[in-house]
Parts: sequence; structure tokens; C-alpha cells
Amino acid sequence: MTGAKPKLLLFSHICSPIYVTGAEKLLLSFAKELNRSFDCVLVVPREGAIAQAARQFGIPVETLDLPLCIALYVALPHLENELNDLIQSHAWAPLVELLMRHRPAYVWANTCVHPLPAIAAGALGIPVIWALMETINPNSHRAHAAGVIETNSDRIVGISRTVLEPLQGVATPGKMLVLPPFINRDELLPDTWEAHRQRHRRSHGWGEHHRVAGYIASTIYPNKGLKEFVEAVLPIAAADSRVRLLIVGNSSDDEYTASCRQLIRKAGLEDRAAWVRFAERIEAVYPAMDVVIVPSLLKEGFGMAALEGMTFGKPVISFASGGLSEIHEATGSTEYLVAPGDVPGLRRLAQALLSDDGLRAETGRRNEMAARLSFGIDAFRGRLDAFIGQLPPPSDGQLFSSGLVRGSDPSVYWIEQAKKRPFPSDEHLRQHGFRFEDIMTIPDERLRKFPNGTPMFFVGEMQQPPSGPPAGAPPAKGRSTRRRRRASRSERTRARLSRGRKKARTRSRAKPRARPGRRMRRAGRRRRAGAKRLRR
Repeated sequence: MTGAKPKLLLFSHICSPIYVTGAEKLLLSFAKELNRSFDCVLVVPREGAIAQAARQFGIPVETLDLPLCIALYVALPHLENELNDLIQSHAWAPLVELLMRHRPAYVWANTCVHPLPAIAAGALGIPVIWALMETINPNSHRAHAAGVIETNSDRIVGISRTVLEPLQGVATPGKMLVLPPFINRDELLPDTWEAHRQRHRRSHGWGEHHRVAGYIASTIYPNKGLKEFVEAVLPIAAADSRVRLLIVGNSSDDEYTASCRQLIRKAGLEDRAAWVRFAERIEAVYPAMDVVIVPSLLKEGFGMAALEGMTFGKPVISFASGGLSEIHEATGSTEYLVAPGDVPGLRRLAQALLSDDGLRAETGRRNEMAARLSFGIDAFRGRLDAFIGQLPPPSDGQLFSSGLVRGSDPSVYWIEQAKKRPFPSDEHLRQHGFRFEDIMTIPDERLRKFPNGTPMFFVGEMQQPPSGPPAGAPPAKGRSTRRRRRASRSERTRARLSRGRKKARTRSRAKPRARPGRRMRRAGRRRRAGAKRLRR
């Protein structure tokens, strides 16, 4: 790319106030590298840790709170209704205004729960890169959820084969790309690792002779497998006085975390376990570990804890859950994978590593080298450059301003604030000062992305369905003779009924006739009686 760099808007679905979640961390690392080829702008729902970090790296930040669509991640049957509600929500107009103000060449929508930026960008003709970092829930509606992502994207990036699996057979061939995360080892300040190791161990009263089994998760809840970690390591610690447990993470399920603490307390090994809150500076905690265990029961989109452990030169044992399997395959360490939930398998591998210094050191060295080759900064930049070279052309900007459009049918619309406002008739189009020769034809799938706006009625005109054809519609063909006769008869019938009703109303309003007197009534009765006798 030459000249000024094209602008890329990256939309984060969350912005945690204190610590950065896994998805935020990945987006930030991607943004830093994308900023080499694009003028990146990060859009967050509110101020927080990722916004502050982005500014430190010279990436401007915009704040816009947008509703999320959990139904897309869970693949719920009412997904279409929820998407329509998002488009009709109060967030649509400011989102469109933001896109029109920045006029980006591309939009990056992060995670599957954040469809609104992708839909709005697609409506405006901005190419969409949709990055998936989690697996869509497997159920009978999964294909429909995958179809929504396919329809509203130009490129689909997945951090692993696992997250792209639901789109196999749904997405257009060549549209998807696996772009796994990376770790820039130099940013982790390797020269400080030994000092961090000694300081952290001393803070817990541990020496170099202790063997530390480590568990780390930004948030602790049942699917992250802390219970399985504790159940696997406690018997090893009970049999070997050198073994310690280092648990790093912030609880999001206090009852569950308390139950894990209770397991350690019941075993009488409270003094062998240290609990540490999760912090962004991971180089302060990983060096203190000897073995890293990642017992995730969830089908992980990737599994950064495993890659981080390998980058720090540690042996890593994982449940074979989604992207975790892909990491071990790429680094040639599949022998340290066990089936999800297999606690005895975890215990067997952990015991072998904790009891053998040579095996532990050799496995750690091999992991560090393989992680650098497969998931280092150089490997990532090679994949990223190839991906950028295959992007579709940037936005032409035709719909950044209002315009006249139509799809394959004759109806004409005025695009205003990314809503399509139909013209009720040709006359409405002309009287509003537009010309038919200025109408731009766009694909139907693009036109459908625009929510409906109010029709283009005249000021003061009653907004009722028009009696004639909409603007741009071909003239109506002549009716058949039979239909004309039927219409004529109907008109005559309506006219007769109208005249009949009018006469009835006239009679009802006429002045009543005077009642005849008694003498005249008697004379009338005698005349009628005489007439009857004559007929006999």
C-alpha cells in the first residue's frame, strides 16, 4: 500500500474497567500490528483498560455504547427478531453517524456477539472483516447463526480452526482465514523473569527446591476447570512435601471458588496453596511456576494460557478442548493433552513432570522454541501481510452521503442516515427535486441491510398507503374487458346504493304528514267496507 494508510475502525464488544479479558487482549494485540498498515481507530462501549492501553500505543479511541447479540453466540431460534430489534434500536443512528464521520476503508467487528457494526458498515458499502474468537453454540440453529455472519461480512477471521468450524459449508470459499494469536516475547521482558520468580516465591515462603503447579485464568468459573486442577494436584502434594499450588485468577462464581478452597482445606493442605488475583503483567506470575495446567472444560476458541505458558518455557498440560488441541499440535506436544474431564490423566502427567527435573527442563525448552516458531511475532506478521494482500477493495464511499437507490425491483428509495425511505409515487420523487437518472442500482442483499425509514410524503400529507404504484414502478397494464365490465358494474352498484341511501336520508328528514280527523277516518272505513261487499 502506498500513500496515506487506509482507515480501519475496530469495534470492541466490551471494555473492562480494570483488567483486560482474553478477547480484549487479542484485539489490542491485533490492533497494534494492524496499525502498521492502517490508520486504526478503536471503538469501545465505555472507557476502561483496553482504551487506555490503545492510547498508549498511539491508537485513537472513540466511545459508543452498542447493544450486543448474545442470541448469535448461543444460536437461539429468535435470532432474527433480536437482530431486527438491534437495527431499530436507538444505537443505529449514532453508529451510522460515526461511520459516516470517519469514512473508513474497512470495519473490523470483534467477536460473534457484536453484529451491529458489521450490519451498518455493510449497508454503507464498507467492507467488513469479522473476527471470531469463540465457538458458536452447537445446536439445531447453529447453521442459521453462521449464515448471519457469512451474509454480513466480506472476510471472516478465526483465531483457530475450531471457531471457524460452524461456518464450514456456509461461508463462501476463500472468505475465511485462520489468524491465530501471537506473543511478542520481547514485550514480556525476559531479562526480568528470574527476578520475578524469586520475588514471587519468597512472597509465599517458597524456595527454589519447591515444585509449583500453576493454574491461571482471568476469571474463574466452573468451565475453566479449577476444581479439576485441585483434584489432580492435591494427591501429588499430599505425597510430596515439595509440591505447591499457585492459583491465579479473579472469581466470577464465588460459590464455586469457595468449594475449591474447601477441597484444599479438607485435605489439610491450605498452607501449600497460594491464591493471587489476575493481573495484566503476566511476566510477574508465570516465571514462578514449574508446570502450567490448563484444564478448561469449555471448547476454547484458542487458549492463551497454554501458549503463554509455553512462551515462558514451561511444560503445559491441557484438556483437549477446541483450540487448546491446535496449540499442542502446532508445537508438537500432543503427548501432554488429555481428554476433557480426565482428572487421573492430568494427575499422571503432572506427577511425571513435577518429579523429574530433567524432563521438566527439556519439555519447557522445546515448548519455548516451538511456540516462537509457530506463534511468534514474525510468524504472525507473515500471515497478516498475506491476509491484507487478499482484502477486497476499500469502500468507494458512494453511500457515505445520502443517495437514490433501487434494487432489482422498481421501487426507489432515498437513503438517509442509513435508512431507506421509499417514494410513494413518481410524482413524489419529482416534487422532492430528484431525477430518475440519478438512481443508483445496488445488489438486493445490500439494500436489505438498510432498515425501513418513513416514506417520502409531502409536508402535511396524510401518511396513508398510496393509491397508485410506487415511484419507479412500470405503468399498470390495461385490464381485460371482463375486469373492466366488473369494475363498471361495481361502480354502478355503489352509485345506486349511494342514491338509495341519500333518498332514505331525505325521507327520514321530511316533515311528517298531518294525521286525518276522526270524521274523515270513519268515512274512509265505510268506503272500504262497501267496496268489499261489491266484490262479493
